[in-house]
Amino acid sequence: MFKPVKRWRIAAGSLVAVALTAVSFAMATVGTTAASAVATAAAAQKCGQDVVIPASQNDPHGLLKLLPKAVQARYGSWPYPIGPTPWSHFKGIKPPWKIGLIMFAIGSPWQADLVTEFKKEFAQAKAAGLVKGSPDIYIQPSQATQTPEQQIAAVQSMVRAGVNGILILPLNGSALGPAVTAAGKAHVPVVVLDNVIPNSGYAINVWSQNNSPAAAGVAGLVKTGNVLIVRGIAGNTVEQAFQNAAVADVAACPGLTVAGTVYGNWTNAVAKSAVLSFLTSHPGLTVNAVIQNGIMMAGIVDAFQTAGVTVPPISDGGCQGGDLSWWLAHTSTYKTVGVCFNGYQTAYTELRILFRVLGGNAPKLNDIAILAPVVTNANLSVYATPNLPLDSGAEPRGALNAYCSNKCLDAYFTTSGSPKGF
Repeated sequence: MFKPVKRWRIAAGSLVAVALTAVSFAMATVGTTAASAVATAAAAQKCGQDVVIPASQNDPHGLLKLLPKAVQARYGSWPYPIGPTPWSHFKGIKPPWKIGLIMFAIGSPWQADLVTEFKKEFAQAKAAGLVKGSPDIYIQPSQATQTPEQQIAAVQSMVRAGVNGILILPLNGSALGPAVTAAGKAHVPVVVLDNVIPNSGYAINVWSQNNSPAAAGVAGLVKTGNVLIVRGIAGNTVEQAFQNAAVADVAACPGLTVAGTVYGNWTNAVAKSAVLSFLTSHPGLTVNAVIQNGIMMAGIVDAFQTAGVTVPPISDGGCQGGDLSWWLAHTSTYKTVGVCFNGYQTAYTELRILFRVLGGNAPKLNDIAILAPVVTNANLSVYATPNLPLDSGAEPRGALNAYCSNKCLDAYFTTSGSPKGF
């Protein structure tokens, strides 16, 4: 039987205070609406150490005990209440399946490569008899005009068209909650691509807190001075979670002061423009570190170079090929911290998660935390490709299954193995 479960929802429009600090962080809920949920961030324990959220906050149902201890450790900075899943009772659907993909407007190599790999994996899955027809793909055409309502309509349209499962990169996860719940009640699982829809008990959230380890590392590296924060897309659910953790990581270093905050929309061009505008409007201000929350380091480096200002340590959460190559070329004088995985790896892993759910493998919980590798000067050469231009469309190096292999995924499911060994 398919049994719906209740999921703890965080009150809309409220912020949970960052613990153990007397500093007011002005963590505004940008874009928050009645449908949105706010993430929790506990304080970092010391300067340079990432935030750790107590299990009493992020595991109210005691679900982590279902996972191996080594896997439980991946949830230390998971900022949402971990929920039980109705898909643990789902008996599955006989393949071949019809699959949908929904993305907000392409603004980074990670997104572009995710779509490319999805199409490649779909073709291979079709040859194996797991999927049928052509994938139903909806990519929002423009960052300037995209809205959560467009994605909601896409989910509803795909369910009406008879898709069996959907992969989605949400523009605003919380806004999608009701549509994803309705899809789930129609036995259509929705797997969230490195993001979270925290207010639906039916969403299968797959996410790596890949920015706060880099933010903590840079904060601990610099320790004193002025910090510029470059945020992503205003109103995106996990963007607020990234921001909460980054602010806590900075606050753990008493010598650091947040000198300004700008938005880069998770694109290098917008980030360059925003940072360059900040630098030119603050002449004489020394920026000692930049904390950015995803795939914008190259644009930020370009902004500092254009302004003729020394490039400070920039947290490289969501590393990209161009910024890694620039970093590699400057290791004699430049140090920073990053966290890396690529779009190919994301598509490979998350399509297999969807296949496992459709195959009736019974996930143990709704929230799948993936641990991405932390990159420093010591291991940079493993991920960086030499001699790429800063604006390269390449991504970090790494095996296709390095984000989470089939063996890695077994820990999150009651029944191991991917359907038909895919």
